[in-house]
Amino acid sequence: MEVNEGGGSHPPASIKRLRPTDEGGGVGAGRSDCGDERDAYLPYYKPNYKRLYPENSTNTDFKVYVESTNDDRLGNKSPIYLNHIFAMDIKGVTGIQRVNANKIAVIFKQYNTANNFINNTTFLTKYDMKAFIPAAQIEKTGIIRFVPANISNKELYTRLSSVYEIVAIRRFSKKVGQERIALQTVSITFLSNVLPNNVQYDLFSYRVFEYIPPLLQCYRCFKFNHSAKICNGKQRCSICGGEHLYKQCDKPTEISCINCSGPHLAISRLCPIKIKKISEKKSNISYASVALTKQVTTNETDFPPLPPPKPQLVNSNVIVNKSVNISANKSDVNKVKIVPSKDLKNQIISNNDVLMALVQTLVELANKDDSTPTNMKTIKDALLKNLT
Repeated sequence: MEVNEGGGSHPPASIKRLRPTDEGGGVGAGRSDCGDERDAYLPYYKPNYKRLYPENSTNTDFKVYVESTNDDRLGNKSPIYLNHIFAMDIKGVTGIQRVNANKIAVIFKQYNTANNFINNTTFLTKYDMKAFIPAAQIEKTGIIRFVPANISNKELYTRLSSVYEIVAIRRFSKKVGQERIALQTVSITFLSNVLPNNVQYDLFSYRVFEYIPPLLQCYRCFKFNHSAKICNGKQRCSICGGEHLYKQCDKPTEISCINCSGPHLAISRLCPIKIKKISEKKSNISYASVALTKQVTTNETDFPPLPPPKPQLVNSNVIVNKSVNISANKSDVNKVKIVPSKDLKNQIISNNDVLMALVQTLVELANKDDSTPTNMKTIKDALLKNLT
């Protein structure tokens, strides 16, 4: 079975797509040490890794996500209450934002004050909260391909080297029957905002590609880019689009997508709305990565340079010999030998507007009175006038 290992499109149901976690104390939660053969392909994480902002972080704002450890929805708490407890007990806070009903973002201007807040167990325990840094703030995940399946994630972590610290190794897999088969594509999470160009396995260099996580679809309302955990929409049926669970559907033959009204399930990969969302996701990530990589690696803050302008028709593929000066009708004209290329000739011949402009210019020059000088400037002005 052929698998699109580059990421970007929605995978078949049998393909397990991996993504970095955003919660807990970093990607190290629930890690495997690959103690036996069955664990060889479980995700492997840097031992005792806790997600904290590094000293050389390129961030301008240092965000820390905060959630409640009980059933309270922290994002729906009163701003007055949140302002009070953070202003009173936490130093260095410059702002608080609502992320969703369950989560807020506490913003710091310095990396060390953000890290101190994450380690402030006294405050977090007092108010039944947990704090963590969103992975996108300090980590970047890429993929490498054609990695032999007999190399475990632990061995990859031990043997791979990079200009940026590696904090997690995950291998893609697919399910065949009741067995899960390891693929030759591996995702690598770096402690960096950008990806390295390559990683080294001893002497062998693997090129690193951008990892594009699968499109997130809510299994409550079946819209995109949010999860059922934070969904405020109505429960919809993935079969008929009605306001009930799919298990309660009494119209299993009347299939209708909730997003496009097409004759397919709401989770179908054939949905044109889903295809469009995936395409937009790939485009947005690609340009953002190019811009961020340029800024970090070259310390430049400007946009990537614009492509060079296309050559103008009258100036392209022309060989000029200025050493030849001959006289024709006017003695003061500096004659320039112009040898158009074959491509330029074909362009001129096939363009009626250019041909008409040249003919009209020649007619005007032949009929003009002798009091007006004939030189390169007057010829050029006449031609440009007839081209516009």
